[in-house]
Amino acid sequence: MASHSVHQLFTQTSLDDLTTKQSVIILKDTATVEAALKTLATRRILSAPVVAASAIEPQASCGCLPPLFNHQQEVPPGAHWPQEVPLAGSKQILGFLDVRDVISSFLAELEGTGVENMKMLQLMRLLEEKGQAFATTAIKDLKVFGGDGDFLHVRETKASLQDVVVNGLLQPKERGSHMGKHIVTGTVHRVAIYDAQFRLINIISQTDIIKFLYMNQQDIGDLSKQTAAELGWAQTMVVSVGPEVSAIEAMRLMNERQISAVAVVDGVGKIIGNFSVSEMRTIMAEHFGALALPVAEFLALEHGTEFQGYSRIQEHEVTDSKGHRFVTDRVARTRPRTPGEEVGQSLVLVKPAAPLTEILGKIVNHRIHRVYVVDDQERPCGVITCTDILRLVIKAAQDAEQQQQHNDVSMQQAEQ
Repeated sequence: MASHSVHQLFTQTSLDDLTTKQSVIILKDTATVEAALKTLATRRILSAPVVAASAIEPQASCGCLPPLFNHQQEVPPGAHWPQEVPLAGSKQILGFLDVRDVISSFLAELEGTGVENMKMLQLMRLLEEKGQAFATTAIKDLKVFGGDGDFLHVRETKASLQDVVVNGLLQPKERGSHMGKHIVTGTVHRVAIYDAQFRLINIISQTDIIKFLYMNQQDIGDLSKQTAAELGWAQTMVVSVGPEVSAIEAMRLMNERQISAVAVVDGVGKIIGNFSVSEMRTIMAEHFGALALPVAEFLALEHGTEFQGYSRIQEHEVTDSKGHRFVTDRVARTRPRTPGEEVGQSLVLVKPAAPLTEILGKIVNHRIHRVYVVDDQERPCGVITCTDILRLVIKAAQDAEQQQQHNDVSMQQAEQ
């Protein structure tokens, strides 16, 4: 019954029920890295859609695009991705640019320079030098961009939420191919929407859907009561780094694993920070030298504090001794510890027994993209992302649909 309610929630809800009027920032493909990062930092956003400069009408500062359909074409009803054939103008839409794309392209520029063997000061100088030249690169010339987002044109804005989540976010390649040069991992985090006049009027993200779920949690029934452990989210591998690893090496690891964040853990495995793309929301090309810093120092500086944890993490030869535990726990004995305080963060954590409703609430109320599951020693034993939650509820909705179809067939056979 709960799954049936989830199915109804996603099939009977349309984009009209979620969208609000927005001022969507659009980047031209001729913009430089420096200009693009400045725009993102000023707006405090992680990404923006990119269109060919020739596609933007000179008089339309709002970023209006020519019609996706030729005037001679009859516009099909429903939702349409620009990559579909025979839509006109598909080459005008180049994808989304996000901060991670910029850093990934910068990493590609560093290949063969031996950065992995450099001392911190040497690496910092190299990153600053390379960053100055890289800042003048046009978006269209970046080696990586365009994959973490899709585009949806809705003639009557009646596409169901399930259609948008499945075909726009979770399985975008089933609906169209990305025009960018990003390695597509099978999911994207956002979909840009065009109105009837072909203006970019809205961006629907995974977090928007999570917020919608949280506000309608009564409609997901017993699923909302299942815990992180019961859902298989408390025994997954969490990719982590030590606080001494450089920020740029942490980014390289994220690219290799195709993930958006890594946990920062101390010498005994306790989580002390979260390093993600969001931490670089305001980074500029002139700041690339800071990527040479240890990831814990990078986070601490980003949050206006100093990292004080080295005395607790450099005694690896005695990490199992009682003396080492005495050292690592001394702060906790003097006052309650706030997870993440070492790097100036307020980490949002849950235990394996946390129900889905609690997880949804933490993501929505703290405006975050993931929640770490930890044991009694605050060692991460799982990480729950918005993608994980969407996959869960969509599977429940699809299972309910299949069960209903099976029941209908059985009833028809019985009547015969």
